Amino acid sequence: MFIRNCLLTAGFLLTLGGCMTNATVELTKAPFDATTDLTGGTSGATREFLDPTTEFTSSTTPGALTDGRLLRAKARATVFATHTHDNLRTDIARGQGEYLASLASLAGVSADRLPDLQSTLMQTYPSLFDQQLEASQTAKLVVDLAWAKGYGMPVSAR
Repeated sequence: MFIRNCLLTAGFLLTLGGCMTNATVELTKAPFDATTDLTGGTSGATREFLDPTTEFTSSTTPGALTDGRLLRAKARATVFATHTHDNLRTDIARGQGEYLASLASLAGVSADRLPDLQSTLMQTYPSLFDQQLEASQTAKLVVDLAWAKGYGMPVSAR
């Protein structure tokens, strides 16, 4: 009886430990999954850690820091457009909505340029959401159009 109770207790503790391990693994893995979604693969995420000379060069090159931030901003906009594809499609068809406004914000579109972006996206809706295109291709096209109205606009001379 004592041996049986010891075996049951040991089995219970091993099972409980296995549950805690799985939860810990999932919790630990979540940031890496998010980074993978943003960079399109782990190679993009590890490159920053493994190649410090790139970071040093970009930090000492005039204007490179801004370019890096803009690239990350465009990547965030692309991830957003990919993951909210159906909702963004609905907003573009209507010409307004929270997903379209969020995309405009991520792409750096100012409030005075938002109506122009909405109009452009509505006019190009049939070609953007062609059945031949995958969601990722559509997302890239939508972000490129939004980017052209926001951060991609040339800076005017003062």
